[in-house]
Amino acid sequence: MSLNHSFLIGSDESSELMLNISGLDANAKEVDSLCANFFAHCAKTGTPKFTCKLTIQNLQNLYSHLSSYSMVCDSTSSKTGRFIEVRDNYNEIISILEHADNNSLVMALQHLVSSKLTNNDINTILGRKESLDTYEKMLTEPDSYKEADWQRFFETNEWIFGYGLKYKFLKILQREAHISRTDLNGGNDVIADFLISDSRFTKIVELKTPTTKLFTKRQGRSDTWFLSSELTDAVSQILAQKANWEIESQSRNYTTDGELIHEDTFDTECILIIGSLSSIEGNEREKLIKRKTLELYRRNLKNIDILFYDELLERSRYIVRSAEVIEDKLLSAL
Repeated sequence: MSLNHSFLIGSDESSELMLNISGLDANAKEVDSLCANFFAHCAKTGTPKFTCKLTIQNLQNLYSHLSSYSMVCDSTSSKTGRFIEVRDNYNEIISILEHADNNSLVMALQHLVSSKLTNNDINTILGRKESLDTYEKMLTEPDSYKEADWQRFFETNEWIFGYGLKYKFLKILQREAHISRTDLNGGNDVIADFLISDSRFTKIVELKTPTTKLFTKRQGRSDTWFLSSELTDAVSQILAQKANWEIESQSRNYTTDGELIHEDTFDTECILIIGSLSSIEGNEREKLIKRKTLELYRRNLKNIDILFYDELLERSRYIVRSAEVIEDKLLSAL
């Protein structure tokens, strides 16, 4: 079954320009007969003025040529129809994509994947695969790295925080954030490892090392196990940070770069990154009791998410792998 579609492209006072697409439908294997005909006629009398026939190859060349231009005529506008003008500004590009409808967004991603970059290329350019390898190496040699090493690593790879548990993208506002007022002698300063943002609200991140002990050697009653003082002390520490930041955030605060922190602070969410689930020791029954105790403990903490280093590693792997999955889906849709 063949197709034959005609569209009005534009008109002026005397003429109308039409586009006619004709040829085989999507079920046909041969597309040689598919073509486009541009023709103009008098808007009043219908008298033909010219006709131009374009083959599939001609259409591809035309599309490629038009795609290299910004189609914005009004310098005060940022978009006209489906043609978008960007000025090499990351925030502007993100803003445009956030407000794009699904079809437009998929088309843009298809063009990116098929014509320019694969998602593997993007991951490589961003250094994510290399960073993931570094993360895995650091976890296999945990005694070789101190808390400050992990701070530097996460600062240069904030994408590893990825999407929060409530699917809000997290970015670092300030490393080693001073979130309290000091005494007159400069003492009693409260410092969080990271102050981060989901673009609307601030969050606090506290880091301990992957080797931090999660349990003592003593089993409690009713199938419970005593948590380590390192873990409970870390929770107390982040609660103190939270309380101080609730007060300090009510005044104006700036990052090291002098940027005003616009995000609001209401009952701040906190993230504690500590230890590793793989460090849990004992026989199968003891491990089960410990995992249960740990899970019940962190689920019942209000606005504190406890993440373990090997859990965060799995989430980082997912962020990198998901790009490959998206690429495969987009390519199959082309």
